Amino acid sequence: MDREYEPSDRDLQPEHEGLGRHHWYNVRCGELLANTHQQPIVIPGEIPVESACEILVKNGISSAPVYDKETNTYVGMFDYRDAVAYVLLGLGKEPPRADDSSIEVQELLRRARSSEPIPAKLAADLSHKDPFYSVMEETPLSQLAEIFGQGIHRVAVLDGNDLKGIISQSTVIQYLYANIRKFPELEKILQKTLVELGLGNKEVITVDGNTIVIEALKMMTKNDVSSVAIVDGTGAIVANLSMTDVKWAMKATRFGLLWETALHFVSFIDQEQGLMDGRDKLPVFDVLETSTLIFAVGKMVATHAHRIWVVDKAAFGRPVSVVTLTDVFRVIVPKDNADLS
Repeated sequence: MDREYEPSDRDLQPEHEGLGRHHWYNVRCGELLANTHQQPIVIPGEIPVESACEILVKNGISSAPVYDKETNTYVGMFDYRDAVAYVLLGLGKEPPRADDSSIEVQELLRRARSSEPIPAKLAADLSHKDPFYSVMEETPLSQLAEIFGQGIHRVAVLDGNDLKGIISQSTVIQYLYANIRKFPELEKILQKTLVELGLGNKEVITVDGNTIVIEALKMMTKNDVSSVAIVDGTGAIVANLSMTDVKWAMKATRFGLLWETALHFVSFIDQEQGLMDGRDKLPVFDVLETSTLIFAVGKMVATHAHRIWVVDKAAFGRPVSVVTLTDVFRVIVPKDNADLS
């Protein structure tokens, strides 16, 4: 069994002026950006969806803003949820949502039926799950935490129409985790167990290894989740399939992978990932209901994951829940708005 993890001195970031005097939610977005040293990536609105996915893969990111030079505006964010929505509409022949009859969606469908290239600006926020949110460098983490607790995964930091950077859920969690000892009120919350925080009772969506990938993607969309656990005959987790994995099939020569079994697809990803970084197999990360939240967060930070499975040790690793970064924000946002002043 994994031991409970505590940040070491090596994990902690250097002292920042004022960190010891302020609550974590008073930290400004500009300070976070200064720590990331990022070069903002922007997707041109006119390039095909497949090329937009290549930009995400090449830069090792899961989302980027889409800029339409015709209107000189950011028209939305493009992420792998949007890629899945594009795949299901264009390749899976899924009908659009009943409440989505926008001009953009109708134009996307027309182009898909005519086998025409579909520009990224038509697919931006096609999933309706990660709309374009913008904040200023002066915006405090209190506002970001509330936004992220609603399920938004990232925001753009703008100065007028000048993109300063992107702050994601992961950016904030990594920052807080690295500085946890400077925020004792936050550390106190994270030291509680998942059960104590009510985080061990979320329904888990599972598939067996023979499920076709595109059917698994439809299941994720229907159940409003971004990942499913692949389980064996005993119900134990053997692999993980997420919407992000669709990036491995976003080339015309690889679309056929979407009609392979989930286990075959994951094996293909393992092989490709192994060629890139030398790993033989992508591990499945899990915790117990009795694990502390700081232990779960530590695993997500170390593995750059957005979720972690909660398993029942007595049931040989059967998944009983899942904890996401959105859940973490819902727990740590101060309940008393007066505390945010």
